[in-house]
Amino acid sequence: MRKVIWPLALVLVIAALAGGGVWLSQQEKDDGLKAGTLISESASEALVGRTAEVRVPWGTLQVTVSEPLEQTHEGRKAGHGASLVGVQVSLDGPEDLLVADRLPGASLEDPTFTLVADGEDYVLEGLTGWAGEDEIAQVARRQYVALKGTPAEVGLRVGYDGVDQEVDGLTGEVDRDDAEPLYSLGFAGGAQPCGDPLWSPDASDVGDSVTQCLVTSTAQRPYVAGLGWAPEGRTWLVVTLLPGAPAEFDGPQGTYEVTESRSSYLLDGRAPKETFANNDALPAGVDEDPNDPQVAIFEVDPARATGQLEVRTRLTGETEVTVGRKGDREEKTRTFKALVAQGAFV
Repeated sequence: MRKVIWPLALVLVIAALAGGGVWLSQQEKDDGLKAGTLISESASEALVGRTAEVRVPWGTLQVTVSEPLEQTHEGRKAGHGASLVGVQVSLDGPEDLLVADRLPGASLEDPTFTLVADGEDYVLEGLTGWAGEDEIAQVARRQYVALKGTPAEVGLRVGYDGVDQEVDGLTGEVDRDDAEPLYSLGFAGGAQPCGDPLWSPDASDVGDSVTQCLVTSTAQRPYVAGLGWAPEGRTWLVVTLLPGAPAEFDGPQGTYEVTESRSSYLLDGRAPKETFANNDALPAGVDEDPNDPQVAIFEVDPARATGQLEVRTRLTGETEVTVGRKGDREEKTRTFKALVAQGAFV
């Protein structure tokens, strides 16, 4: 009889161990995803959650933060003791991005997205890649992050070149912080001619022609690519203009053909932060403007009153004169330098 009991007992022990192994294996399988696990999925459909509008210098983003979920839209489960929070970002519509809003050679920045859950940060790398050299991507992006348990507080931090905005995941409210001026951008001012030119001694316009500069647009911008954010309490004033440098001018020995000209700008007596030719900032493949508009960017008070823009153009001209006595004359090139100043209210 004992010979039968021992094998039976051994079978029961083996079965118990096997059952325990199955239970342990199942328990391991049911354990949740590791906190910080990122899952990227298609954003072809809307994500259910709190949606907020977040502006960056090149456009407006629609940002949605979901409530804690048990699984993703495509069925990836959080597992035991874990949850998933999804974030979806789409482009609402590019703002009218002026070429002057970036310096020549400067690139548009790509925003960063960081989920903040109960004080822990999770960088959502799958939501980046919006800004290329000369264009903004149009495809929406979605990413989930696995969290331990169910967080009590969830938010999203959207960063752009050192300035952060916070989206409350429970209410959808946005703490704009230093990015607040992006939400109150005004329209660019229209074209405005400069006043009559003032010439340096012994120089003037040729005949009835009048040297005329033209301010084509002015706009306040809190951010300019290549300059970055304006200092606190200040803004950038972007002025685009045609300096109106003449091709010739009258001088002490006749009419001089301009061989060199250089314009400088002052706003209420202050020099600009940057100046450049607008054509130099054009994206690849865009035809240049034959009028060669110039851009001057000033740091100003956002609440400033209209100020005086002064355009000073230094000219070097050459003319041919006849010298020598009768029968022994020759042509000589004479050079003369002149300055012409014009102004406009901007």
